[in-house]
Amino acid sequence: MYYLGIDTSCYTTSIALIDEDDNLIADERIMLKVKKDERGIRQSEAFYQHIENMPVLLEKLYDTIPPDKIKAIGVSSKPRNNPDSYMPVFNSGLHIGNVVRMSLRIPMFLLSHQENHIMAGLWSTKHTLSKPIAAYHISGGTTELLYITENDDLNIEVIGGSSDLKAGQFIDRVGVSMGLNFPCGREMDRLSQSVRATDIDIPSSIRESYTSFSGPETYAQKLIKTGKYDKAQLSKAVFLCIAKSIEETLINSKDKYRWEEVLFIGGVSSNSTINEYLSGSEKIKKNNIKLVFSDGRYAVDNALGGAIYAKKRCRRC
Repeated sequence: MYYLGIDTSCYTTSIALIDEDDNLIADERIMLKVKKDERGIRQSEAFYQHIENMPVLLEKLYDTIPPDKIKAIGVSSKPRNNPDSYMPVFNSGLHIGNVVRMSLRIPMFLLSHQENHIMAGLWSTKHTLSKPIAAYHISGGTTELLYITENDDLNIEVIGGSSDLKAGQFIDRVGVSMGLNFPCGREMDRLSQSVRATDIDIPSSIRESYTSFSGPETYAQKLIKTGKYDKAQLSKAVFLCIAKSIEETLINSKDKYRWEEVLFIGGVSSNSTINEYLSGSEKIKKNNIKLVFSDGRYAVDNALGGAIYAKKRCRRC
């Protein structure tokens, strides 16, 4: 038997399928289309694209796996684990999930997009929650430092991150101002790898375990307006600013919370400059922080965590 995961985030339509032994059987995704020179996509347009994309992915899945072999579904129904968390785009996955549930007469279990990320990250690193860990969820819509424990389900507490602009927003706003296509992270990562160092130093703004990226973004935008900058150098500087902010907030959070390992999830967390800086950080080593980086494919938006959650919940039924 198999377990299906569905995730409809702001920029990716995703499905995943695992078997009884947590082997990944299928992992299909379609990136949503963003108009040139835009810095995002409207929720209504994202919803429409998900509804168009999901049948394409399910038809491809059903060509290889008989639908009657699917035992349960896990669907990302909201961004985070709190009662007020809501984003219309996730209703598209919930709608399709309900159609599949009723058609196949199987149970459907709901989880948050953040839970989905955590479970996929843990799976990709073969990590188990034998003791509390931290997780840094760093993406276009989220920059949160989390404290995670597990009983029957994940217990997630926000203990730091960004107090305003998210890391992905910082990246994309600077990238679009430099004339790059949205989303800009991948292209800026490629550009940054062409330089070993940068003369641009974007100052970080830290208060305990929280950072602020609005000031750093303003600093970068002022530099862009002068016209006296190099795209590769500025890309590198943006990523180093984010990496240093992560470094300081991690160290500061250890004064209040007992954790030794931090799992990195979210698309920004797979950036090469950020990973290289943190992996070589003497401050991180001196504070006995073990870094656990999710596999790049499962750090970005995907539906694997939903499939894992469906299997877990189904076995408790």
